[in-house]
Amino acid sequence: MVKLTNKIMITFIIISLSFFSAQAQNSLDATKIEQYLSTLPLLAQLQEKNIAIDNDEKSRNSHTFDKTKTSSTPITDNLILLEGHPNYEKFTVIVANAKFLNPKEWASTGDKIIMAYSAYQMKNYNGETLLSIEEVKKYMSEDLMKIKINKFISSRQKQVLINKIKNSMALLNDPNYIDNENISIITPFIGRLNLLFKETQ
Repeated sequence: MVKLTNKIMITFIIISLSFFSAQAQNSLDATKIEQYLSTLPLLAQLQEKNIAIDNDEKSRNSHTFDKTKTSSTPITDNLILLEGHPNYEKFTVIVANAKFLNPKEWASTGDKIIMAYSAYQMKNYNGETLLSIEEVKKYMSEDLMKIKINKFISSRQKQVLINKIKNSMALLNDPNYIDNENISIITPFIGRLNLLFKETQ
């Protein structure tokens, strides 16, 4: 099973590519980034204890980070998929302890962090950073294949996901994508974000 942290990262990259123009107007700050990063190890621990949000084929229809809606705040919108899950309360406790007002604020922060992170990587890729554009495309292609054979989501949801990933892949060739005001804010955290990726390989 793919570790939760890795799945979060890849999912955020795909979603941030789909909505970069809307998210670019919202600035991050160091405090929010620290708060968000503090939640990721806790979510990974939940998975390791088999009480976390499961992300295998048997529970895709209730996955927190499934990308089933089209809006400028896709992660926030998709939190509704978790509300009926037995571990939703544990998730909200982690979010509250990190001093987020609510799960929506947590999700919005995550969107902006990974949007800036992926833009940074594409702008500064030197062969040593974890993900190149081609690697991101590879992950997207893999997700696309998994979605096409997924038996646990409706045809409508499946088509939304397929369209979203295809649009994201197209945006990888858009030079405007790397013009993200949050890149300078995220830069001091790049080393830590790279480690999060490395730990899940």
